[in-house]
Amino acid sequence: MSVTMNTLQALDQYMTTYGSSDSSNFNRKYNKRSSRFAMHDSSELQNLYSTIQWKNRFAPLYLTDPTPRSIAYAIHLKESANSLKQTIGLLSNDDDLFSMKSAYSDNESLASVEYEPDDADGEVPTDFTLEVENFASPQVNTSKYLKANQPVSLEPGSYSFDILTNKLHYELQFNVHEGDTNNDLQKKLSRLINNSDIGVSAKVVQTRGLSALEVTSDAYGLPVQGERHFTITDENTTYRDGIVDYLGLNKTIKEATNAIYSIDGNEESSYSNTFSVHGAYHVTLHPENSAADTAVSDQITAHAAAITNANSAAKNPSARIGLYPDAESLSNNIETFVEGYNRFMNGVINDETEESLTKLLSKDLHKFLDLHSYNLEKYGISINADATLDYQKSDEINDAAAIKGFGSQILRKLNAISLDPMEYIDRRICAYPNPNATYPNPYMTSIYTGMLYNNYM
Repeated sequence: MSVTMNTLQALDQYMTTYGSSDSSNFNRKYNKRSSRFAMHDSSELQNLYSTIQWKNRFAPLYLTDPTPRSIAYAIHLKESANSLKQTIGLLSNDDDLFSMKSAYSDNESLASVEYEPDDADGEVPTDFTLEVENFASPQVNTSKYLKANQPVSLEPGSYSFDILTNKLHYELQFNVHEGDTNNDLQKKLSRLINNSDIGVSAKVVQTRGLSALEVTSDAYGLPVQGERHFTITDENTTYRDGIVDYLGLNKTIKEATNAIYSIDGNEESSYSNTFSVHGAYHVTLHPENSAADTAVSDQITAHAAAITNANSAAKNPSARIGLYPDAESLSNNIETFVEGYNRFMNGVINDETEESLTKLLSKDLHKFLDLHSYNLEKYGISINADATLDYQKSDEINDAAAIKGFGSQILRKLNAISLDPMEYIDRRICAYPNPNATYPNPYMTSIYTGMLYNNYM
């Protein structure tokens, strides 16, 4: 395909908007495993190329004059269709649409869970009890609390200090100026540490007119090597020393800890608050939940007391985790699909998009949904006037054949949209192909056909 100004505009629009993006925010919560629609092997690419050739062979020659708005709309439509295909793929087990089982946790504030059957280690139980004794935590060094607005009592000049990690040695250099306050200095060091990207982060904490510098390791859990994730020192630094002692950067050190938990009474540990159980259950603990954190701390204290006092019984906070029944899993999958479909529709047809750009898509999808309305109604799915869907959730679905048939049809529709989004932009037909010719039409149906492959181009 020859490179034209329109081609360059389309490619620039695509790379600017989507080139560095991951997947949509909606898909990110489901992308623990890669969707089969998010990548192509060589045979699939060959089939896609053949499809493009076949489409071009029988397509007429169109006269297009794409504007920046239509370019942006066509590319956004293509990417949105690909995103919805990925959502359907993540809800399906191989080619069995909407068959992915889903897991539950009866204590989401303590632990959430995702189910990935491809990662299973042998036979996976339908449920288990998780008890949490301790969360994984990072190492935290907290400096002395100093009067925030009090001038620094160090002499002006160039200073430096070292942060030693298990792998590398970093020297950080800075200047102290006349009139700098303790808070100014702490903020300066916080920015210096954060901008250095050395495996630790820093922030300034304030209370009642006092402020302190808090340095935290990016790594959680006990160090694989050494006693600590990092050490702060200025004993052998290049410029003036004294900053470590002045701020008290080694004054209060909260050591990193592993997550300690039990599965059906069997104690285990993890370096992080995310771990797998039986391979398929991916559990995430939530120490940020203050209620759960307080509960764990209280339970740990009670647990320690129970060791010395046999009459004191304490139970760690727990969650029952397991798989939903098949009917409920299917219902959850349909609900997720409807959310994804509505996100697709609201993303490409909204108040900010010109009606002239969206009318063809809206009309086509209305027609498509009306053909399947009878089967959709069986599952509590209704069609709105704007071609979005409403879902009345039900856990009593016994037959999934109709919704799986609909899933196959909407995948075909999404493939067609992704293949040539310019089908949904007004364009004039200039000439039809010779029906007796067997060679491919030398004119592409559009400059977008088959050119863009999401982030995997």
